[in-house]
Amino acid sequence: MQERQGRLFFALFISLGIWLALQYFFFPPEKKPLQPTDKVTQTDETDTSDSSEKKLADGSDKSSNQVTSGGKSPAPTISSKPVPKPVDPASVKKYYIKTDPYLIEMSSLGGRISQFYIKNHLEPDGNILEIVKDPKRHTIEFDGESYMAIEISRNNGFDFNPIFAKDDIPDSEFNYKNFASLVNEESLEYNFESLSNDGSYTLIKKYRFFPKENYFIFHLEIKNNTKEKLILANTKNPLYLRSFGSLGPITKTKDEMSDRDMANFFRYFYLDGSFEDFLDGTSTEGFFSNMFGGAKPEDTRFEIKKATSKEGVDFAGTGSRYFIAVLDPLSYNPEGVLLDNRVGNQTGVLMIYDEITLEPGEITGFDYAAYVGVREPDGLAFRDANLDPVKNKKSPFFNMSDALDKSFNQGLTTPFRNGIVWVLKKIHIVVPNYGWAIIIFAILFKLIFFPLNQKQADSMKKMQELSPQIKEINEKYGNDPQVKQTKIMELYKKNKVNPMGGCLPMLIQIPIFIALYTAFSDTVDLWESPFLWVADLSEPDTIFVLPPIMGVALNVNLLPLIMVGSQVLQSRLTVVSTDPNQKMMMYMMPIIMLYFFWSMPSGVTLYWTMQNLLSILQQVITNKYGKDAKLKRLEKANAGSGTGGDSYKTGPANAPQAPASKRTPPRKRRKK
Repeated sequence: MQERQGRLFFALFISLGIWLALQYFFFPPEKKPLQPTDKVTQTDETDTSDSSEKKLADGSDKSSNQVTSGGKSPAPTISSKPVPKPVDPASVKKYYIKTDPYLIEMSSLGGRISQFYIKNHLEPDGNILEIVKDPKRHTIEFDGESYMAIEISRNNGFDFNPIFAKDDIPDSEFNYKNFASLVNEESLEYNFESLSNDGSYTLIKKYRFFPKENYFIFHLEIKNNTKEKLILANTKNPLYLRSFGSLGPITKTKDEMSDRDMANFFRYFYLDGSFEDFLDGTSTEGFFSNMFGGAKPEDTRFEIKKATSKEGVDFAGTGSRYFIAVLDPLSYNPEGVLLDNRVGNQTGVLMIYDEITLEPGEITGFDYAAYVGVREPDGLAFRDANLDPVKNKKSPFFNMSDALDKSFNQGLTTPFRNGIVWVLKKIHIVVPNYGWAIIIFAILFKLIFFPLNQKQADSMKKMQELSPQIKEINEKYGNDPQVKQTKIMELYKKNKVNPMGGCLPMLIQIPIFIALYTAFSDTVDLWESPFLWVADLSEPDTIFVLPPIMGVALNVNLLPLIMVGSQVLQSRLTVVSTDPNQKMMMYMMPIIMLYFFWSMPSGVTLYWTMQNLLSILQQVITNKYGKDAKLKRLEKANAGSGTGGDSYKTGPANAPQAPASKRTPPRKRRKK
């Protein structure tokens, strides 16, 4: 996510920089102006912990870790790992939880969430949040019934199990243990309990779900079964807690996924009051750190980030294009986080505990709030006010972080982005198609910025009227750039033309465009939303694929081509083409725009195309019916009829006239 947004900002500013640089060198007057599909195979997944049930059913064995206790409270021993006994598949229990937003399958094997589905559900305003729209692709069988839902754990589930050695990550010895379980289906409480391999301690896991919430509570307990002090974790041998792995949904095979698709999967943490996120499957080096280099540690497989303040680890989790999963410690803040930097990793972020010492028979507990849902503020809202920790201090979620919205990481323009999504949803209530909603939004946006855009249109009109005089100056002073610039600036000043008038509106709207990009790219509402020939507004509108050339197939996308055509037409109406270099720029910029927009979501391209068409319409109206055009027509009419005291004037409407004292007086009539 960080890399994707970095590239977007970088591309926009570089494009603007190129434009301004060319303006500076070639046009001095303007120098002052950036889930799975039906049957997607998961053979590309590298997360071994996620298929533990299948391995055990096949009778394969897996080494585990051992924690020992002794007379001098030894640290955990993780080198000699006994082979666990195979688990009889018939003894594994499955539990099916159904809430308004979730469908969750839990397994006694590992005491873990084995499948996690999200389905359409009510938002706080009472409207349905349509996550899945295609019954053919997203109808699933769950507990003997059919539902429209999408699996977002990549069919790997979520562990919530401790690990005692970095080399065992992302696996845990407890993933291969069949936990004893105790459930209360009415209160949606699911408890699991298991002994460690050596029997020195008991691991107890408690999950509590809520009928209408996107949140659930996770409680972890560790009980010392020995008569000695047990050092379960220290700075040399810490405990790593893994919760969420890489988040889905996965709707394409590995071969079908582009770099842009891969950039939608990320992991993050909030440590010492600072938020950081990184792309899945890569190292923790972001776009700009890769670009400018920097010192690298010797062992780059794993990276530990330790807290240096009392704030510590606030939360950590994983995210995808439309969803996030976040674990928030409520009681015992971890000492840091561990990041898996191995290529292809889908490990997520592990929390580090390096100070866990238990007296004989002592139980220590860790409380967490977990959120799994859409990357929208409405998702974080509590449906039941009694569960809201802000309104009720007795809520089980009390002490939950008030910065969870930072995990959305939708950029500096997030307030604008959220406002755009809100308006888009309101329009969609009236016009139930997001393609038309985007068109209506583009019109409304144009009306809001009409005064600013009108100044731009007027400025372009005046520049076009002065083009013959600018051409004359260019020809006359072509060998003296300094004098040429001075003369052109005098011409602008004399005719009250601001050469920056056309650039200012573009500069002001760049932050708005970035907000529009995130709004149209990352809101789940546009996902799989069709419009005319567009099958999915969240993807490019590919109409056909050309045969491979040198092994590379080219998708033909119609909307970017229409957008480029409108861009060229707009340039012809607004750019003063008195210079061959400027003519070249008039056609070069649309080509650059085509490169950036070719793989963008069609919703973004549709909006930009509409803006171009509306700008063309505004410029045509300004040229034909603007104030200066009306004055010209009036002067022409007066000149043609021979009437009007000033019918002898020629030239532009705003051309300076000779002083009255120097004008030739009209002849007097002779008296008969």
